[in-house]
Amino acid sequence: MSTSLRLTRTASAIAVALGLASATAVAQDTSAAMRGSIVGPQGNGAANTKVVIEHMPSGSRLEVTTDDSGSFIASGLRVGGPYRVTIDSDVYRDAEYQEVFLKLGETYRLNAQLEDANVERISVTGSAINYAALNNGSSSSFGEEQIASLPTYGRDLKEIVRLNPLATQLGDGDQLVVAGNNPKYNSITVDGIGQNDDFGLNSNGYPTQGSPISIDAIAQLNVDVMPFNAKDSNFTGAKVNAVTKSGTNEFETSLFYQYTSDSLAGNPSESIYDAGAGIPNVDYSEKTLGFGVGGPIIKDELFFYVNYEKAEETNAPYRGPIGSNASNIANISQDQLDEVIRIAKDVYGLTDAQLGDWNMPAEEDDEKLLVKLDWNISNEHRAAFTYQNTTGNSIRGHYGSDGSIALSSNWYNNEQTLNAYALQFYSNWSSNFSSDIKLSYKDVEALQEPLNGRTMGEVVVQVDNNRNSVSFGPDYSRHANYGENQTFEFQANGEYLLGDHALSFGYMYQSTDIYNLFVQNSLGSWTFWSLENFENRQANQFYYAGSLTGDVNDAAADFTQGQQALYLQDTWAPTWDLELTFGVRYERIFAKDKPTYNPLFAERYGFANTENLDGKDLILPRVGFKYQLNDDAQLRGGFGRYGGGRPNVWVSNSYTNSGMAFSQFDTRSLPSSVYRDNVDPTQVPEAVQNSLTRDGYVNAIDPNFELPTDWRASLGIDFHSFEIPFLGHDWFASAEYIYSRRKDDVQWVDLARRPLLDSEGNVVTTADGGRIIYVVDDPIDDHVPGGIGDDNGVDRYDLMLTNGDGGSSKIYTFTLGKAWDNGLSLRTSYTNQDVEEAVAGSSSTATSNYRYPVAIDPNNVEAGTASYMVEHRFMADITYKTELFSGYKSTFGLFWERYSGRPWGYVLDTYRFNKFGDQQQFDSTARYLPYIPTGADDPNVIYTDGLDYETFAGYLAEADLLQYAGGYAPRNNRRAPWTTNVDFKFSQEIPGFAEGHKGELYINIRNLIAIFDKDAGQKHVLPYGDNARQIASVDLDDQGRYIYGEPYNSGDNFDVLNLAPTRYTPERSTWQAKIGVRYRF
Repeated sequence: MSTSLRLTRTASAIAVALGLASATAVAQDTSAAMRGSIVGPQGNGAANTKVVIEHMPSGSRLEVTTDDSGSFIASGLRVGGPYRVTIDSDVYRDAEYQEVFLKLGETYRLNAQLEDANVERISVTGSAINYAALNNGSSSSFGEEQIASLPTYGRDLKEIVRLNPLATQLGDGDQLVVAGNNPKYNSITVDGIGQNDDFGLNSNGYPTQGSPISIDAIAQLNVDVMPFNAKDSNFTGAKVNAVTKSGTNEFETSLFYQYTSDSLAGNPSESIYDAGAGIPNVDYSEKTLGFGVGGPIIKDELFFYVNYEKAEETNAPYRGPIGSNASNIANISQDQLDEVIRIAKDVYGLTDAQLGDWNMPAEEDDEKLLVKLDWNISNEHRAAFTYQNTTGNSIRGHYGSDGSIALSSNWYNNEQTLNAYALQFYSNWSSNFSSDIKLSYKDVEALQEPLNGRTMGEVVVQVDNNRNSVSFGPDYSRHANYGENQTFEFQANGEYLLGDHALSFGYMYQSTDIYNLFVQNSLGSWTFWSLENFENRQANQFYYAGSLTGDVNDAAADFTQGQQALYLQDTWAPTWDLELTFGVRYERIFAKDKPTYNPLFAERYGFANTENLDGKDLILPRVGFKYQLNDDAQLRGGFGRYGGGRPNVWVSNSYTNSGMAFSQFDTRSLPSSVYRDNVDPTQVPEAVQNSLTRDGYVNAIDPNFELPTDWRASLGIDFHSFEIPFLGHDWFASAEYIYSRRKDDVQWVDLARRPLLDSEGNVVTTADGGRIIYVVDDPIDDHVPGGIGDDNGVDRYDLMLTNGDGGSSKIYTFTLGKAWDNGLSLRTSYTNQDVEEAVAGSSSTATSNYRYPVAIDPNNVEAGTASYMVEHRFMADITYKTELFSGYKSTFGLFWERYSGRPWGYVLDTYRFNKFGDQQQFDSTARYLPYIPTGADDPNVIYTDGLDYETFAGYLAEADLLQYAGGYAPRNNRRAPWTTNVDFKFSQEIPGFAEGHKGELYINIRNLIAIFDKDAGQKHVLPYGDNARQIASVDLDDQGRYIYGEPYNSGDNFDVLNLAPTRYTPERSTWQAKIGVRYRF
């Protein structure tokens, strides 16, 4: 955006059109501001000049007077517009600026040079806005017009955010990844109310199933990765800030209905990466209806706006046996599945209702309500109130895997409810001082209920080779799972104009009451390694955890945590063409409760498990600049430190898993025949329940834990009237470089495993010396591990949240665009990312966050290629507005992107392998990076199961790993397939039933490219935070040498292993149309 232009007659139109925003975006802001400097013909300050700012739709009017230097400031203004700004001088010629639009959370700079009073008032009106100029790399702004024009098939905020060059929708389209960061690290606010997934349960980053707010209710949405304002916080991904529509002096109503189903879609073909797959069954339907209504309660003074939306969706079965027409196929035959069901009924007496079926549709529903009131208390004071309610439910747990099928009794309803209230006051006390105050309250409930109830525990039956399995009964993580958090927030902010300096300052108080019930395996979980064992009621593995009081609800975490913050900032404009920002923010966490003290934990490890982050603080400095090189070019940049954005559930884990409220069953405490023989999955043996002791597995926080932060710096340049040979003038062009270094990033370690020591006290490693050999050891028993795997039957794990290497990122982004007066607008961009991280942090539990990161040593994970990095992304959007029928708007919108796949890599097949030090919980997780032999004579590796070096070397060559001979493979050295998305929207106004009424017909088409090229339209997504293929099975001999064999499911050659471990999404892999009708009056 242009800043600090001297507004003479020739520059005015461009300035008004582009908004002259200073780009000082602020966190959770819900308004806009205007700052200016008015000077006379000789450049002297025009003191005591009236500046009248009028919001035309609502009649709001603010009058300020310039100070002795000719400066003024006005805050708390409604976003959007149009505004009319009148400069009324008793000395110089008056000036009037029309069609002024204000950006959310930014300060519009109006620097005007008045002329002599002997001529009439000049009126300047903005011309066509080049929307590319509002989307310059790390910062983007989208208004109602853009939101309505471009394709939004899913009616999701992310479909707007993806227009930012650094943002990508991954997975099934529900993950919003910005600048290669974990989707959980974004900050999302609507009318100042946080919309983050505080529990960390949803991959979409929201606290609800779908978008927490209807896109029809959005007035403006901003995306910012590098804001240098000290008011910004609570993110290390991106800040996504939206403000909703408000009522005006005109009553306006909009009703809509839209529908889609498989009858409005193409027929997907079989996966191009799965030779044995059949044509999938895509059977779905979705209908959405809603309305928005707004208007005056008292003209020019009090306004209302109400928005409601409801959606219902049904999808086809996701995973089925071989030969079925499910979307994805498991390596399980129908006969094997039938045999599991037969035994469950005949031997265990289970019913169809207890077992369920794989061939069931997955349903989802979502309902949203927004109520907003705006009150113009006076010309200087304004208030706004927002109420938001969103309720949604979707069926989860039905995905399975290549080697597993989950029957519907293993699925669950994932239901979330959001209720939020916000009250805000905006005041302009004088021409130099303004303030705003915000009070908000948010309540989020998250309930996960097994689809068929809790009449039994979980059963996993492995049907062949001890690998492929069928699961039924409640998923072990849904045995007791309920969460609620209630957040109260108070903010007070002020801004004082002192000559060329705008001094900003503020205070924030936030308190969250957290209730989290999460007890895995509280109904019992049994695993059978064969159909024979299952029929004989002979389990091979058993897990149980229960409350020590007998009531599982007593195991819930219930605590309060919050933070306070202060900030101070100076935005200095020493000259017309230079703006400097200097700020600092101080944050301090408080916690009113501690995890229950566990004396045995303290005895084991020498410190208490009661760390709660109370008193942890951060100092976050920010420096930014913008320099106007000339009327058409601006240089911008800065650096700063950013913190926050981590899910509360990571802290909650230490309260839930203190080892005192509930405990895991110790299999050494009873004969195995008690819990493995004569299994009854509807009842945990009483002897097992009575054996629990106050010594459960613990999740703790490192007493020396430091709050993670990012140091970021950027440098960018924008050209507002760029000339391209043969393509003309008035192109917008932007280039930006962003560097980030993560400090004190999160990592989880297992305190229960220790490096194995030899007889001389030296750490034992593998024969090559590159991997430490661990062993599980309980420090308070008498056993001293004497060799590899000598764990004395100890199976406990105590996990600690600590700090580790965070890695860094380097990002380049380029944007080019133009708007023509004939209604055509084009914008395109390219972004390149090089991002490193150690731990993706993709799960809500400490167990999974420790279990899945790929590493040489899971207790010391080193930074490598980030799991959410999108190395290359090309993007373009086009809109064209015309009137195919006179008086009725026709709008065409097209979105195109092509981006490289997410990273993945190779690991060792460690199924039931504990010689690296894994407990039963982890000993089948493939997460260890492989050692790459130097040749056939490498003394560190021997081969078995028909594998020899020549064959293995062929695998390594195709995996591009031979270059790492003598060392270890890096994580994420491969990439998933590229993805191409082409979405299209067309809308046509039609006559209404009365004067002033208009209808609208529209169609959204997703994945348009599949109409012309089915293969190019296929979508194959990496489903997890860390994704890998197994390149070799592994064992260790007594000398620590690796014993490599053929990996499981490798097939006859390397073809399977050479394919990315993706999940095929057939519904997204064909074109889909959604038709709708809207009526406005």
